[in-house]
Amino acid sequence: MPGTRRFFSQPLLHFLLLGALIFAVYGLVAPGSETEPEQSGEDIVVTQQQLDRLIEEYRATWQRAPDPDEIEALIDGYVREEILVREALRLGLNQGDTVIRRRLAQKMDFLATSAARSQQPTEQDLAAFYADNEPYYRRPGRIAFEQVFLGPTADEELVEELLANLQRGGNAEQLGKRTLLPFRMRLSEKARIDALFGDGAFEKIEVLPLNEWQGPVKSGYGTHLVRVTEYQPSEVLGFDLVREDVVTDWTQKRAQEIRADALEAMRQRYRIVLPEATQ
Repeated sequence: MPGTRRFFSQPLLHFLLLGALIFAVYGLVAPGSETEPEQSGEDIVVTQQQLDRLIEEYRATWQRAPDPDEIEALIDGYVREEILVREALRLGLNQGDTVIRRRLAQKMDFLATSAARSQQPTEQDLAAFYADNEPYYRRPGRIAFEQVFLGPTADEELVEELLANLQRGGNAEQLGKRTLLPFRMRLSEKARIDALFGDGAFEKIEVLPLNEWQGPVKSGYGTHLVRVTEYQPSEVLGFDLVREDVVTDWTQKRAQEIRADALEAMRQRYRIVLPEATQ
């Protein structure tokens, strides 16, 4: 019958049936009398620290402190959540749940590394870390230049003619072929120049002499005449300029070390048994 089919297809009915099944299973596995649930003796303690956290979360959400009724509701919500979590664990609902397993692993990982966040490195620690990792604090070389685009290819006669014109002071912006490539590049690093002109363009341009039109220079788009207007070589930045970066990097490295040590200590409490095929 259509009405009956609609009734049994309702999501609410499915939810009620699932709830009844869970309570039936719980009734089989949980100890207690048939007439009245036995008191387990477990305490749900709401500490002042937990209450402060609930109030702080409320304040962050609503931009005001909760009133007494709202505080009572916060406590009721916390107790309700605690009851449901404990009962779910009692029924083993956490077993085989990939999301829960990963969340628990993440929390353990956080606990293992939280100590690093509370540590404050000394100046000696930072200086030693900076010295050991000096190459990571090197600023890449940068170049600024102007270019005249000659097209996908250019014969030697055209190149020599244009170079002579430029060396006599000709207007570079009016020479060459039209292109969407910029005529003038400000001081830029390799990544930006190669992104605009193609891989390897930076290396070809950085070796050119300063303030002299040179060419032909090949790019990913074709042939160019190029004049380097400024060159800033690669250099290691001084400790004072990168101190904040050094602190961040030191903390991350220390966290990795603490996490690895903590995991190894926990691993020692277990015997790892693998399938025979992997042994």
